[in-house]
Amino acid sequence: MNNVELALINLVKEDANSLALESLVERYRPMIDNLYFQYKIGLYDKNDWYQEALIVCYATCQIFDGTSGSKFGSFYKLKFKNHIIDIVRRENTVKRQANQLACSYEQIITDENPTEFVKNHAHLLDTSSHLQQAVQELSKLELIALQFLLGEIKIHIACEMAMCDVRQIHRAASRCKDKFTKYL
Repeated sequence: MNNVELALINLVKEDANSLALESLVERYRPMIDNLYFQYKIGLYDKNDWYQEALIVCYATCQIFDGTSGSKFGSFYKLKFKNHIIDIVRRENTVKRQANQLACSYEQIITDENPTEFVKNHAHLLDTSSHLQQAVQELSKLELIALQFLLGEIKIHIACEMAMCDVRQIHRAASRCKDKFTKYL
């Protein structure tokens, strides 16, 4: 490792020098660009990618110890690649598949005929009438349990209002959830 690189690492480590950090990242720009083309992260553009590179470079400088003979470049590359792989894994989890498959409403309108879209997907847009219908079918006990579910009243107040015990409120809340699920 050369003395210039070691000096930059020490500046980042000791003084959190942003110019030194940017200079280090600039030295490894070809490696960063190469990983950018290897791994695609959904909503990341080049600026986001370089922001991640700066963050990882700073963290790598903080823990790097050049006395063992290791090179900063290979250590930084390993840390950055592992960081990117973690982000890709998070993107690909089942929970986030909806984010990956989503597209904007404006894009759908421009791609499809707007009247065709409304005809095919109106049930997704008009939930308020379904909710009103579900609320109208709730009993007095279930309406009180709904207020409890929404956090508007505490359980003991719900019990007093309905003149029942906690177990009955919980059962009524469960029935509310079932009715709303049926309508939505």
